[in-house]
Order: sequence, then C-alpha cells, then structure tokens
Amino acid sequence: MNSERMNSNKSVLVGFADGERMNSKVIMYFRQALALLREERLFSGIYIVGTALAIAFTMVMAVVYYIKLAPIYPERNRARTVYFEGIYIEAENGGMGKTGFSPKAFEEWFAASPNIEYCAPTLLAAGTGKSESRSHEYAKFDNEYFDVVRNWTNADFFKIYEYDFVSGRPFTKQEVDGHESVCVISDALAERLFGKGVDAVGQMVGLENFNEARVVGVVRSGSQLTPDSYADFIVPYNLVDFCGGSPYQGIFSIVATVKDNEHLQALKTELDGVAARIQQTNPDICSNFGFGEGVKMKMVLTRNMATHPMHVLRAENRDGEFEVPSGWQLFRHYAGILFVLLFVPALNLCGIVAGRMERRSAEMAVRKTFGARRSTLLHQVVWENLVMTTIGGIIGLVLAWLAIYGFRREILGMFFDNSTLSSAPLVSGEMLFAPALFLGAFAAILLLNLLAAVVPAWWCLRKPIVQSMMEKQ
Repeated sequence: MNSERMNSNKSVLVGFADGERMNSKVIMYFRQALALLREERLFSGIYIVGTALAIAFTMVMAVVYYIKLAPIYPERNRARTVYFEGIYIEAENGGMGKTGFSPKAFEEWFAASPNIEYCAPTLLAAGTGKSESRSHEYAKFDNEYFDVVRNWTNADFFKIYEYDFVSGRPFTKQEVDGHESVCVISDALAERLFGKGVDAVGQMVGLENFNEARVVGVVRSGSQLTPDSYADFIVPYNLVDFCGGSPYQGIFSIVATVKDNEHLQALKTELDGVAARIQQTNPDICSNFGFGEGVKMKMVLTRNMATHPMHVLRAENRDGEFEVPSGWQLFRHYAGILFVLLFVPALNLCGIVAGRMERRSAEMAVRKTFGARRSTLLHQVVWENLVMTTIGGIIGLVLAWLAIYGFRREILGMFFDNSTLSSAPLVSGEMLFAPALFLGAFAAILLLNLLAAVVPAWWCLRKPIVQSMMEKQ
C-alpha cells in the first residue's frame, strides 16, 4: 500500500517536473524571439509588416463577405432565406426575358405553398446585393420631401427579417387583408420627420406618389450594406394597384424562408409544376416579350433559386442579368482571391526567411556541434515566427478595422452598390467584431507563416555541419 502511494507521488512529481521543464522551455523560446526582434530589426520589421498587411487585406475581404453572407441584423434567417427575382422567359432561339411578380402571382403561386414557412413580396434587392431604383421615392411631411427607400410588402416580411422595434409593432395580416393604410418607418426617418425623442406611432406619413399612412411601428434602422431588408418606409403591398402585360406580371420580387433543404427541393419541384400549368392555361403570359412570331417559349420560376449564401455568390459573379455561374466558376473565382491574399504574401515571406536561414547556417552548425538537437533548433525558429506573426496579426487587425471604418464608402463601395451608399454607410459592431472571423483569418495566416518559416529552417538543418560552416565562409 505504501509502495503504491510512493509510486503515485513519484508520478505526480515527475509530471510536475515535466510541466516545469516545458514552461521553462516556452519562456526561453519567447525570450530568444524577443532578443531576435531587437538584434535583427530590419528583418523583423519586414516580416511583421508583411504579416500585418496580409492580415489587413484578408480581414477586409473577410468582413465584406461576412456582411454579405452571415446572419446579421435584421437578416438573421439568411441560412433559410430563398429569393425569387422574377418570372424568367426562356426562348428556344436563345433569347431571355424577365418580369416581376404581380400581387396575384404572389398570392396564387407562393403564399399558400406548404413548402414555404414565411413569404413576402418586396421591392427591395431580393438577394442581388444591389438596391432597386424602383424602391426609391420621396416622403412627404408638412410640404417637405425627404429621399427614402420604400417597400411594399406583407406582414410575413417582419418574420423573415427580425427588426428591433423602437416603438409600436409591425402591421398585421388582418390590416393587410383589410387594405388598411398603415406603415412602419425607420427611427432615422422618424427623427428626420418629427424630431429626436418624439414617438412617431400614430402620426401620418405619405409618399410623393402615395396617400398618407398611419405609423404603427418604428424600427431600428438597418444598414445600406444589407439592401434586402434596408427600408425607411414599409406599407402593405395591396395598397398599390399595378399590373404588367398579364395578370401575373408586376413589379415585385419574392422573398421566403424554408425550414430545411428537403422543403427547398420540394418547393422547386412544386414551382416548376406551377410554371408548366400556368403557361398552358395562360399562354399570353409570354406573348409580350418580342422573341419573334412562332418562337417557342418557356416560363421559369426557379432560375437561380438557392438559399441566401449561394444565391448571393452567384448574383455577384454572374455575367449579365440572366447568366448563372456554375459551382466550378465560383470555386475558381474565390480560390484566386485567396491565392492573392494569402499565398502570395506567404511566398514572399518564405523567401525572406530562407535568406535569413542561409545567413544563420553557421550559427546553427555551431549549436549542433555543441549538442543542440535539430528539433530544439526548429522549435526556436517556430517560436520566433510565432511571436512575429502574432504581433503582425494584431497590427493587421487594427489596420483593417481603421480602414473599413475610416474609408467605408471608398472600400465597401467596391463590393456593394456604390450608387446608393451614403457618404458614411452604417457599419455595425457585429459586422466588425466577429471573433470567429478574426480567428479564422489569423489561423490561415499563422499556418502559412509557420510553413514559410519551417520549410527553409528544416531544409537548412538537414545540411551537414561542415557544409553549413563552409557556407558562412
């Protein structure tokens, strides 16, 4: 019994001693890395700046695509959101046409579908990332006009997009069905119209080409960087009487949510059947597209249909309004971006580290002569670069935040609809301070930098001691 207790105590002491040795090694490597920073300031400066710039550029791109794809206010349900931009008409001679949906099309084809969770007509971007010109108008109050982004939709719109209500509530299905003249406005518009701190609920607001509506709710303003949901003035869609060349053609896009991929595929099958049936019963729906007499045409409702991430990536990269890029085309595009942002800087740093290892070959040979193991020397190189990469990563992160916030119109205007962005579009904290975003970018840079350091170091340490000594001479 005593021997077992002694063995147990001995194991604990050995483990404690191993931990102490490990901690002392880490401290020693860290001190050596700091000493290197002081001794080789030029090399360290170039390495840190290169890492910082790589992190900064990577973070800028990561933030851009985080804004485009991640669940941020009020578009929390992006992973389940599906967009229908309009009715597509495909002609057998290669021609293509597109028109929006009418209220009748929305109500008959989408609103009652068992495969849709929530569904709403909209004048907004419908997943394209670009603000629609038809959604811009002027609000009228006390004979003054204010430029606003409007939307005509239904009560489900506030379930798809989870707005925070500063006061009041969303309009209801009963109010929409009753054709009540009600509206929801943004807090920014409420402040412009009624002044700061004034509750706008119950006030009357009108558009230049629209009768006045009673405000039933005020929402926290979103960002112009989320054009699918960004609006100042939202009213029921059926207060507007508009129709195109047939009862199903209009000015609306459709936004919907589905519960899962199974419902998404079932919805696609359902809408393909609807399109075939409608074209048989209403052949005139394709008659006003001017493809020529006798040309066979096909109506399509599910073109470019996908949940938010894939839809946005395809809309961003398609060549023209009707082109749908393949998965391989998307892969090549984003792989090219990653190569430029990550691998090119890593290759440059690899060259710098390789040159430095050549200069240190004699030092490494001497240390090997006095018994230093190759793994010990390699660990030292790894720690040196880990310290410099961490410093560069922190600097790069700060640079990225400063650039995005200070030059948000110039930088974000290259990736979003620049024509509709204000001089200072709202960049919220959740867009910038996403821990997973930085950790992912930092991990990628760290991996590449360590490879850039380890490969030249490993190659140098494989050389015989005599050869390393002779290279110095």
